[in-house]
Amino acid sequence: MKPDLAYLVGALRDGSAYYDKNSRNYKIIWYENSQEWLKNSIMKRAYNVFKKNPRLEEYKRNYFRVVISSQKVFNIIKKDFEFISPQEKWQTPKSIKNSSQHIIATYVAGFFDAEGDINTKKYMIGFSQKNKEALEFIRDWLNRNSIKTSKIFIADKKSKTKRFYITSKENFKKFSDLVKFEHPDKVNRYGILLQQT
Repeated sequence: MKPDLAYLVGALRDGSAYYDKNSRNYKIIWYENSQEWLKNSIMKRAYNVFKKNPRLEEYKRNYFRVVISSQKVFNIIKKDFEFISPQEKWQTPKSIKNSSQHIIATYVAGFFDAEGDINTKKYMIGFSQKNKEALEFIRDWLNRNSIKTSKIFIADKKSKTKRFYITSKENFKKFSDLVKFEHPDKVNRYGILLQQT
């Protein structure tokens, strides 16, 4: 598996793949407020992997998404990565679980860029997702790589969003060495985090 594809699958945790009856098109979509991240991390990879020209759209004021219209790409996401909608039922794909350390790290980077957060006030790095198994896989993998994490807990009862987090400068350094995340806002906040004592 190409690392770029693993990253795109991880980032699809804040995205969707479906058949749009109105346009009669199969669509794969990545959502994000940061146009910079969508252009540099998603659009370039999507073209390199799928050889399709993705579109950047502002679907609401200051809310953006990258869209690929392709049944072929949809089938790859659906069959090879077991995509299920709604997302809370989408488990970690077997093809990711059975991949090399580098591929898993790239998948986690995409996941973190889409659904992770860095809180400089609370001094923590977090992962949030409705699917508990998806978080368990990442948490267990981080723990096996000597990165200590919290337990998974319900962060929002209404949406049933689960979460775990990482604290301590030692763990932050190990995390950034292992997981090469790219989101410009998170990279910036990570720098601030390391400056704090």
